[in-house]
Amino acid sequence: MLLLSDTSVAVYETDGRFVRLFGEGKLTAVRDITAVNDGRVMVVERHGSCVRIFSEDGDYLGSFELQRRYAYPCIAFHQASEHVAIAGTEASRTGHDLLRVEIFTKDGEFVRSTQIPEEGTCFTFGMTVTKDGRIAVLLRDYGKKWKVLVI
Repeated sequence: MLLLSDTSVAVYETDGRFVRLFGEGKLTAVRDITAVNDGRVMVVERHGSCVRIFSEDGDYLGSFELQRRYAYPCIAFHQASEHVAIAGTEASRTGHDLLRVEIFTKDGEFVRSTQIPEEGTCFTFGMTVTKDGRIAVLLRDYGKKWKVLVI
């Protein structure tokens, strides 16, 4: 099991035994995490513009840059396609927030992105990618109302 703190990732056995801590000195303001099918762990930070990559043992392997800078981005891995999805919101010139989803290979190569105008959307709180490749993002608006957007 992987648990986040602001500056590190803690690894625990399923029975609750602590295994290791990693990411110290490499991570600040951790936001979300995903595990890749080859054992690597990817972490996105709260106000960052990159994804940091670690081995399953916690060794730092590198990072890749996002196309945009987001407040509170989320990350998920799709096993069938071996793609990493990043969702975050950004302000637009029209006053409506835009939900943007970026897709990368598990090696950090940019594949594509899409943006969706979502009136009143303020924060992304979580996301997942279903087995058939649909992306579901949990959003909260300025009025603290919750919704799930499925792409």
